[in-house]
Amino acid sequence: MVRFDLVRQPWIPVMVAGSRVEVSLVDAVTGAHEIEGLAVDDPLQAVAVLRQVLLPVVLDACGPPPSQEEWADRWETGVLEAGRLRDYLEQWADRFDLFHPQAPFAQVAGLRTDKDETKPVSLLLPALASGNNVPLFSARTEATPPALSPAGAARALLSVHCWDTAAIKSGAVGDPQVRAGKTTGNPTGPVGQLGVVVPMGTTLARTLLLNLPILPAGFAADDRPQWRADPVGPAWWRRPAPGLLDLLTWQSRRVRLVPEPDDDGSGGGSGHAGAVVVRRVVLAAGDRLDQTPVDIEPHTAWREVAKPKAGDPSARPIRHRPGRSAWRGLAPLLATVTPTSSGETAPRLVRQAGDLRARDFLPEDTALRVLTVGVAYGNQSAVVEDVVADQIPLPVLSLLADSPVRGLLLEVVEQAEALRVAANHLGDDLRAACGADKQDWSKGLRHGDALIHEFTPAVRRLLSGLQKDPGRTEEAARVWRAVARRTALDIGELALDAAPPGAFLGRVDGNGYTHRLSVAEARYRAAITKQLGPPPDDPSDPPGPEPTGPSMPVGA
Repeated sequence: MVRFDLVRQPWIPVMVAGSRVEVSLVDAVTGAHEIEGLAVDDPLQAVAVLRQVLLPVVLDACGPPPSQEEWADRWETGVLEAGRLRDYLEQWADRFDLFHPQAPFAQVAGLRTDKDETKPVSLLLPALASGNNVPLFSARTEATPPALSPAGAARALLSVHCWDTAAIKSGAVGDPQVRAGKTTGNPTGPVGQLGVVVPMGTTLARTLLLNLPILPAGFAADDRPQWRADPVGPAWWRRPAPGLLDLLTWQSRRVRLVPEPDDDGSGGGSGHAGAVVVRRVVLAAGDRLDQTPVDIEPHTAWREVAKPKAGDPSARPIRHRPGRSAWRGLAPLLATVTPTSSGETAPRLVRQAGDLRARDFLPEDTALRVLTVGVAYGNQSAVVEDVVADQIPLPVLSLLADSPVRGLLLEVVEQAEALRVAANHLGDDLRAACGADKQDWSKGLRHGDALIHEFTPAVRRLLSGLQKDPGRTEEAARVWRAVARRTALDIGELALDAAPPGAFLGRVDGNGYTHRLSVAEARYRAAITKQLGPPPDDPSDPPGPEPTGPSMPVGA
């Protein structure tokens, strides 16, 4: 009989003492204070492992902190309650067997289609070819699916419950809502509808603690993780989530992994007799979430709906945009007390971290990071077009409404965005001076995009420096302005140097306005001055190499 015990067998990649290793579930949670963090290569799987297993296990075994004081006590120790976690996992060990004959973990025993069809396991991996989902640079086709080890199959299984594509799914025998052997109208996995924001600490234990919501009333009586609920069958329902545990472990698909012997060793198995791989899978429709619960979902920022219709939510999740660095979304991330002018508010856990800092329960020198992950779907959400993932340091003081650090970061984001627009206008003005039309925003790299790309490492250093030394905000602001000015002028010089000779004489448009290179340059320089102030008057301090060394508060 094929078995794979997620509690005791290694399947979670982590970093320990700078090395990547795989550990079991019980070792991950009881030794979390010695683990530097997850080391899952796929960011979608990393979020799934955290949300679908690690976090709900800790919450259900140890309970949510009922108060800020209780949360602070746990943070002070920095160690999870190993005894309670071991007892809990021992009690529910049978429900963590990946290939259990009656209740396989996060699956449906005996799930089958009317024709007993199975699909390649690549259906669980959005980065690989499957059906109509053919990633541009995939080396595989659907005819050559990978062979996943049980560990890899477990991570992919969790990921599909979170991020699976929408549209048609195989019809399962026993599902009363199957029509013509299939189900239609399936939404994406519930996490795929979010712009996920995960606060992270210096250890896995710290990360899990930062993700524990403070719940004075505890969990609702009917709220439980999927492994404590009755095993599901092929039938599914549209329903709300009664609480956080159910939401985190939401079973958005009905799945059955099909194990087989690893005869050729292609699955990365142990090589010993009885090793198995997963090449095939049955995947059908699962439970549909009524709507993302604003008062429960902890891992996304929100935007208020101006005039919600009856029954609609008052806010919608803010999703990440492909090609946009996480620091450019700092405005909603730092809206921890009041919404932004656009009605955006920070994720629940980020707001909680700000409240904890305001009461001195979270130290101001906490090495807080945020991981941002999202998916851009295409063609009616039936294919994955892009996976968005980024990670930035976040000074804890920036979570306070009256903090100079917060004020500086919001100013930096605003200035960077204004300079991006100015650089794009420079490109348009130069094209007009040559008699050409404006560049299509969807074609080619615009000057503003190049400028933002050059800003990114400087802003990351700024965030890291302010996290380590938040008292040097004024000095950091001066350095940022100097770096931003020099970078913007450099991008401008590249655009001006590339302009053809005809741009010097210019062109007259239909309104009688003459577009010239000199006018475009003057307009661009004026925009830089408007955002960053006039350049330093001291001629001994011209724009030059970026300041480095101990005197630069943004350096790390």
